[in-house]
Amino acid sequence: MHVKIEGKLLPGQAFVSTPGRLPCKAIIHAVGPRWRGGHRNEENQLYAAVMQSMQEATQRGFQTIAIPAISAGLFSFPLQRAIDIILTALRDFLTDQSGTCLKEVHVVDNDSQVINSFETMLKSMTLPDQPGPDEEHHVRRLSSQRDAENVSGEF
Repeated sequence: MHVKIEGKLLPGQAFVSTPGRLPCKAIIHAVGPRWRGGHRNEENQLYAAVMQSMQEATQRGFQTIAIPAISAGLFSFPLQRAIDIILTALRDFLTDQSGTCLKEVHVVDNDSQVINSFETMLKSMTLPDQPGPDEEHHVRRLSSQRDAENVSGEF
């Protein structure tokens, strides 16, 4: 219906709809880019899609959001690069947005290989200006979820 009224969404944009029968407050439809070799701004468009999703969730007062491996499936974005961009966008948003009401960010997927890739990359991530994971300081990390079927709440 949104496409009929407003037209197609471009890569990097997001639209919020009602959840239908899903047990959440809303669905944020993020449009990721189709991979075309990396020469058509695909990385920035993927980053923008994640940031737009986070902004939409914050504007609506949501406390929880679930983010899948946007563009890494049907749109053929290289998985490791997509995960790096998605997690970087999440880190950047949560670091720069002290006013956000988001308390939980779940990275989700039905494929255990994708979840394992998210977890591996999360273990090596730190917040800007903080020590690396091998140093003796406590480092805050984004949360992940192993089983996408257990995601519930506001997203």
